[in-house]
Amino acid sequence: MKKILLIFIILLLNFNIARASSNTQAMCVQPYDLSCGVSRFVSVATGSNFLATRVAETLLKKELKKNINGKLSIKISSFSVKDLKKGIFKSMSLSGKNVDMAGVHFSVLNLSTMCNFNYISLIDSKNPVVKEDIPLAFYVVMTEDDINNTMKSEGYQKVIEDLNMLGSSIGIFRISSGKIKIKDNKFYYVLKIYIPFVKNPQNVVLMSDLKVSRGQIDLTDTKLINNNFLIDLKQLDRVINYINPLDFSLNILENKHADLTVQNIQIRENKIYASGIIIVPKDGY
Repeated sequence: MKKILLIFIILLLNFNIARASSNTQAMCVQPYDLSCGVSRFVSVATGSNFLATRVAETLLKKELKKNINGKLSIKISSFSVKDLKKGIFKSMSLSGKNVDMAGVHFSVLNLSTMCNFNYISLIDSKNPVVKEDIPLAFYVVMTEDDINNTMKSEGYQKVIEDLNMLGSSIGIFRISSGKIKIKDNKFYYVLKIYIPFVKNPQNVVLMSDLKVSRGQIDLTDTKLINNNFLIDLKQLDRVINYINPLDFSLNILENKHADLTVQNIQIRENKIYASGIIIVPKDGY
């Protein structure tokens, strides 16, 4: 039964993810390789299928807690015990509150499969094979504190360092520190920067709109709130999107060479809500 633990660990932590299609239902396939109808009936009738999924959920949650801090809930729906052991399942979902994944923070994180048949062959537990594309819906909520805590992470600080190295080589400003504010459902970026030939650091307050562009979160129409010095807003817009903490936060779901499609982004009650689709491609796609 522990083989089933590999399924969601792989989905969350290891697989490369391809850009999502808007028509996910076209990716869903009809069930195959299922155990015989009698076996499935007996598994359900005796309650063994129910017990097996509860055990799998408990073990999976324990395993995920090694990499994810927060309050987690796992739900698995399977056809039968035999199918579950093979890596065939109806659905799987993760719900998390106050989540910390490698320094990236979410008040709410939900991931759920979108097809009623999912197949990851577990015949070789060391080399599981994704037999069919697995579309996943994701939904996150981020508060001001979530984003600022994420900006303290080692990964985000590396983004700032890389930008500063580039800036020093071409003579533009250097970022000393930064934080975000969400007030009256507006997104503000507060920066302390060093400008060439200016002795003291300058405080810069920017306000940006949020929109989805090509499946990613863009900070657009950036405005300088404190205008006590001149700065190229077009250049600043590019810089802000380079260090965009919202995109950085969602990159934790992409992992390695992965990609995902954001479909909706909005600010309500001074919180950021984002949702979209991730697709785990079948091996050999």
